[in-house]
Amino acid sequence: MDSETLTDRLDAPVEVHGSIPNTTDELRRLAHDGAPHGTTVVADELTAARGRTGSAWSAPSGGLWTSTLVRPSFDADHVGRLTFAAGVAVADAVSSLGVDARLKWPNDVLVSNANESQSARSADDVLVAEKKLAGVLTESVHDGVPVAGKPVDEVFPDGDAPLDYVILGIGVNANVDPTAVEADRPVTSLRAATGDDVDRTELAVRLHENLLRRCRQAESDDGFAAVLDDYRAASETLGRTVRIERRGRASVEGIARDVTETGALVVETGEETVVVTEGECRRLRGQ
Repeated sequence: MDSETLTDRLDAPVEVHGSIPNTTDELRRLAHDGAPHGTTVVADELTAARGRTGSAWSAPSGGLWTSTLVRPSFDADHVGRLTFAAGVAVADAVSSLGVDARLKWPNDVLVSNANESQSARSADDVLVAEKKLAGVLTESVHDGVPVAGKPVDEVFPDGDAPLDYVILGIGVNANVDPTAVEADRPVTSLRAATGDDVDRTELAVRLHENLLRRCRQAESDDGFAAVLDDYRAASETLGRTVRIERRGRASVEGIARDVTETGALVVETGEETVVVTEGECRRLRGQ
């Protein structure tokens, strides 16, 4: 990636790294030192990447691994809006490359297997409907305490959670070989979807622009309603029969009907309607 071009074109401070443990830790340090809204850390490779539940995941050279600092003008209970904003921003950015991305609750960006170039598909790919292209990790920091991958009120049940800032970590499998990505689910890349390498510098610029625009929208009620409409339109989860595995709690199975303003998934089980705030969501086969 071209550091000079990114610095010139992004209307915010940017750090570009070849290899770094993870972009979020570096950006948190910059935020603590007073970095402004929109500051971004970009890397070619992560050596200690973390997923939504804190588990390690693969971020090899050739991807677009970013963390962006957001200082929103709303209270802590609206942080969930930014996960929706980020997912839609990724879909916006890759659509400019002719890739039709779908959004899987809570934080995955998928591409239909049919969109992959023939040379990128294996004999078993016909059995896979969608593959993961990108992921979003929202980390909010409250009075110096980071909260990632779970609702704020589960960490601060008394509601005393002043919001310092939010870090939106976005990883896109850009020019990577999907077979080189260690993951617990099928993955794809923009190279596999388009048949050629993409300009990661240009992609980083478009992603940054779309991300800040969508985050601005999410700060007002009317703007966030528009973000939610776009999220629902791109959702691969809503209307499907799903099972959500929850840590330390019973799983929930039913039809995903909607999402709430705080980021929860509304599931109709047939016996009751359950509002799910976190978990691993899987679409049931044939649904």
